[in-house]
Amino acid sequence: MGVIATDLWLLAHYEEPEEICKNLKEYIPLPPRYIYRYLVSRGMYRPMRGGKEDVEKLQQQNVWGEIEKELEQLRHWLNGPDIPIFIFPSDVYNRRVQREYDGKSGLALRKCLFLFVSPHNTIEELQAVLTHEYHHICRLATIKKKEEDYTLLDTMILEGLAEAAVAERYSKAYHAPWTRYYTKQEAVQFWHRYVNDKITVYRGTAEHEELLNGLRLYPDMLGYAVGFHLVQDCIAHKKLTTKQLLTMDAKEILQEARSFSI
Repeated sequence: MGVIATDLWLLAHYEEPEEICKNLKEYIPLPPRYIYRYLVSRGMYRPMRGGKEDVEKLQQQNVWGEIEKELEQLRHWLNGPDIPIFIFPSDVYNRRVQREYDGKSGLALRKCLFLFVSPHNTIEELQAVLTHEYHHICRLATIKKKEEDYTLLDTMILEGLAEAAVAERYSKAYHAPWTRYYTKQEAVQFWHRYVNDKITVYRGTAEHEELLNGLRLYPDMLGYAVGFHLVQDCIAHKKLTTKQLLTMDAKEILQEARSFSI
């Protein structure tokens, strides 16, 4: 599979993203308009004047080729599956993507991966996003658990492990912004105040999304940030690598995050 030539799709149908989404029905079994609506909610572009020029800039930067090379290295490192990667411009109208994530985001499904990118992103930044999202793919493939059976703890650890992979492969400089929202001490406090009694809440429920993303009255990106510090604390105590952590059960990782059991 590897990186799909979505640049050719974009040059042919940039102004008709639903037409592009017809090519994705194998991976997201919905009508094209619903596929597009879903992908826009995760950061995919909305057509704008001069948008094709951005696609051409991404071509000139060899984004598709560089991501292909990085994917091969990641597959070798993590012994991961061969999946298609779909690269599209990111949504310039999405304030969260543009302001907090510097115009880039990703989406990992079980059988494919999406990258939403901007011409001003460096290749290293995009490689870090790919590493984070591809690690999700590997974790989902390694931990034999149905996605509907995933709990809040599973999701938090999933996100924390992906950021640990980014740091190991690159450096902490390429961590996602939410890893710096709170100190470890604050994360421990949040764990006891908000999260500890909710770790069995199932994925797909409103409560799961509120806790994970820090909606309503919860601290911003609550579950992501606490999950990051949980994994970092486990690494600090056990001195484990990304590959060793990949197969560890979320509950075992929690047990080894000793600062959170105090």
